[in-house]
Amino acid sequence: MYYGISKKLKYFCLNLNFEIFFALIKQSPNILFMYLFDKSRHGRQNFKISTNKPKLKWKRDLRTNPTYGAESTAVIDDLGNLYFGSHSGNFYSLSKIGEIRWTFSTSTKIYSSPVLIEKLVFFAGGDGILYCLDLEGNLVWKRDLTKPSEKMFKKKTINKWIHFPFTYDFHKKRNINYKCWSSPNYFEENIYITAYGKGLYCINLRGEVIWSFDLGFPRFQLSGVAIDQEGNVYCSSRSGCIYSFKKNGILNWKILIKKNWENWGNPVFCDIKKFAYFFFSKKEKEGLLVCVDPAGQILWKLELGSIRGSCAISKDGESIFCCDLDGYIYRVSSKNGEIEVKKKITEAQRGLWITPTIDLNSNILLATKDSNTTGRVILMNPDFEFIWEFNTNKVLSIPIISQEGDLFFGSWDGYYYCL
Repeated sequence: MYYGISKKLKYFCLNLNFEIFFALIKQSPNILFMYLFDKSRHGRQNFKISTNKPKLKWKRDLRTNPTYGAESTAVIDDLGNLYFGSHSGNFYSLSKIGEIRWTFSTSTKIYSSPVLIEKLVFFAGGDGILYCLDLEGNLVWKRDLTKPSEKMFKKKTINKWIHFPFTYDFHKKRNINYKCWSSPNYFEENIYITAYGKGLYCINLRGEVIWSFDLGFPRFQLSGVAIDQEGNVYCSSRSGCIYSFKKNGILNWKILIKKNWENWGNPVFCDIKKFAYFFFSKKEKEGLLVCVDPAGQILWKLELGSIRGSCAISKDGESIFCCDLDGYIYRVSSKNGEIEVKKKITEAQRGLWITPTIDLNSNILLATKDSNTTGRVILMNPDFEFIWEFNTNKVLSIPIISQEGDLFFGSWDGYYYCL
């Protein structure tokens, strides 16, 4: 973006752009598009999807060899353009008619879903780098989140081996050490994200670290953060702890839940009930859903199958919806953690590695992996009665609904779909 100009001129141009950008923010408060649709990560979509059986509007080959799927949840700008990452390591922008506008390449898989703030899009790569791009695909800045302090790691070889038991995938029988899985969150002109390194970071829109917090060992953090209306930040760690911070980084509380259990699901905060929800798993056999109030008091715990996604919260805050790797979807009472409705969706191993979402009509939208080459997108009512199904390859990205009622998602046949 700035090739062929001096560093001083580059710095001037960048800061001038940001001055214009901040002026736009103040004029336009509703400029935010992000993972799970809100800083609280409530999982309620902004629009409704038709209850009529969907038809394919278009699908776009993402042109990867070998074939990779897009597991990153897309965001949509005012013109209907989509932005999302892929396991190919590419970050894409598609037009609303499915044309590839541009791609931006990183060094490894992208799990992170982006946040779109006015004319900038932010996402993290599996390389542990937070990227800021403009909407034409130009790199504005990048911030390496993986650099630890000298006190943390004195010998890199020792660090590599002590992490090994915590980065080994027993299902795939190989070591996986991607350095960022989480999706950036946003509050009052700052980005909040977790990654390998210290763990939790608060970064301003110029890419400068405002504060960070050491989440400890193991350092390959998995889930991101949720933020309440006051700016309190909720996160968990691979050590099995849950945390709450003030927006300036001061620790409110820390609680050990399950030592060294994995924290795949992004925490969720319910602004209606003032509850925070956290998710933990022991390998791929056991799972735990924990409900905590803002003061750090544990209200209830619910044992489920291994949980890899997060949860969606009903409009009234009375029910939460989540899935497990055993193939079940649950409706759970927010009051006491009792299971209200439970349904088996798929027999496939790891079939529901995803978060269900809720459309504007309170219907549940879910994607599945039914085998290594088959999957579905399903619309059902809150009692889990099916309204329609769309068959495709396995789908591990959260389908999103546009204002026009179109549905977008990535599939592991290498295509991106619009229904």
